[in-house]
Amino acid sequence: MWDESGFDLTYNGKSIPLTPREFALLGTMLKNPNYVFSREALLKSIWENNDQTDNRTIDSHIRNIRDKLRQSDYPVDHHLITVWGTGYKWNTGGNL
Repeated sequence: MWDESGFDLTYNGKSIPLTPREFALLGTMLKNPNYVFSREALLKSIWENNDQTDNRTIDSHIRNIRDKLRQSDYPVDHHLITVWGTGYKWNTGGNL
């Protein structure tokens, strides 16, 4: 459960601590399921001054989100998908 107003993410009753940027990244994808975001689009939506931020920063944050969700036993690999050469998406369907 992603609660934007309470800045809270839980799965099976366990709270999953995320940094503000990780929370915003995940929220952006959850609000737009199955939409493929480029790294550039994610940078523009999350970082105010993205001129000084490298696209690989997104990769690092995505890796952290995946690790934290795995630790809570959430099946993140079925949902947070890397679209090679493009970016990332949150998959809601059964097909990857």
